[in-house]
Amino acid sequence: MQRVTTFLLLLVLSKLLLAQPLGGERVDFQSANVDATKVVLRGMLFKPRGTPRGGVVLVHGSSGWNDPREGHYGRALSAAGYLVLAVDSFGARGVTSTAEDQARLSTLQMTMDAFAARRYLLELGIDSKRTAIMGASKGGQVALFAADRTFLPAETDRFSLAIPFYPGCNNRPLEPKPTASMFMILGEKDDYTGVKPCQDIANSFASAGGSVQVKIYPNSTHGFDGDPQNVRMFRLPTVENFIDCVADVDSEGQLIYAGKKFASGDLSVVAEMRKSCVKKGATMWTNPTQKQQVTEDVVSFLNAAFPQ
Repeated sequence: MQRVTTFLLLLVLSKLLLAQPLGGERVDFQSANVDATKVVLRGMLFKPRGTPRGGVVLVHGSSGWNDPREGHYGRALSAAGYLVLAVDSFGARGVTSTAEDQARLSTLQMTMDAFAARRYLLELGIDSKRTAIMGASKGGQVALFAADRTFLPAETDRFSLAIPFYPGCNNRPLEPKPTASMFMILGEKDDYTGVKPCQDIANSFASAGGSVQVKIYPNSTHGFDGDPQNVRMFRLPTVENFIDCVADVDSEGQLIYAGKKFASGDLSVVAEMRKSCVKKGATMWTNPTQKQQVTEDVVSFLNAAFPQ
């Protein structure tokens, strides 16, 4: 009985460790909710040796932060000379996941958190012209929002670089207002957020004068840079899938869907989409080779923009 109890305790502890990035320093910083109330968020700060080349804000996806992704990039990018802040938008709000219910927390709210994290990095001495935002899935959509003044136009001091990994690409500005150079990372076999919807956004971003690079990684699904133990295909049958949903975003930041307008951050648009285009399920596996490649590609992109 004692052995069983010990085993279960170790299992719980291992899951708790997996659920947060390792190797960084726990920090707290202030953000704001969409209703203007204040909230204190936790983050993990990864410090380089010597003077940082720049600062990177890491934004998690719908399942929250974890060590195989945010921890991995925190360690890799800090080793490359960057001060990295991984943000937890969920914990302080009592959210564990939005994968099965995307109305639990809006992308706009997480974008507000990302700008708050950027301000924290500036307080630590990072040059305002040397900041990047990087996020996966829902966090990738945050990176898209942060790179376009259509969203949160009051944020006049913005990120110089945006690195969206397989982002949600269902909110498409009619008149993009690019503010950051972008490196968009997609998986060839992504059936969750897809390739073409994101290529369409990238093309629109470029047509509006934005600098954008898109790389599609072969034999890679959504989340291909995840836990190295998950190298076999697995199915997530209950996650909400918006790959067939498209909402236009007007110059005021309002979403237009099914002939109706929704204020930016209005989560009732999710309920409207559930009536017509939302489906369930997504396929994933980790591709360790491409994870290593994308890590090198991200470092190269950052180094080219932020030379020593």
